[in-house]
Amino acid sequence: MKHPANRTLFLRWLLAGLISLLTGCPTSSEWDRQWEQVQANITHGQFQEAKDLLHRLLPSVRKHGPTDERYALVVFHLGEVARLEGEESLAEAYYWEALPLLAQSLGAEHLRMADPLAALASLYQQKNQLEMARPLLKRALALREKSWGLSDPQLLSTLQNYHALLLAGDHQEEATEIAGRIDRILKRSS
Repeated sequence: MKHPANRTLFLRWLLAGLISLLTGCPTSSEWDRQWEQVQANITHGQFQEAKDLLHRLLPSVRKHGPTDERYALVVFHLGEVARLEGEESLAEAYYWEALPLLAQSLGAEHLRMADPLAALASLYQQKNQLEMARPLLKRALALREKSWGLSDPQLLSTLQNYHALLLAGDHQEEATEIAGRIDRILKRSS
């Protein structure tokens, strides 16, 4: 290892490995690689593989406590896999567990908080528990509006889901208001 660049690279690799060994947590690049694999498994419908990898990651991120965003992400994605496998009760439990973890790691107003809120709302809507679903989806919508703005086309899916929920729950006045917003966004984006 006579070349200084090779020595620096080796020392960085050695230091990353030592940190990983001492903390019990995958190094950043190892985490990224494993996280990409989780995402690929989910995308390709390989739910058992995704679930196995998430369960292997969980102890290492849990050690860092609730302020580590990765802990919340692993728990939320365990919920996503459970939902995709048709295990709604398990998905619901994971989503509820992910919410305070996200709030502690990112803050209660962070955009990522909207994902488990919307997922929970969807589960409750499927179970026809509309009064449970409505405030959750309304909060998810508010977080997305805060991040994206009130007329961003990214809001369409959430607005359409919220509109359907309002109609099903006999909240006609608010449903009409949301329908108007949907129309305005559609007109601007076409």
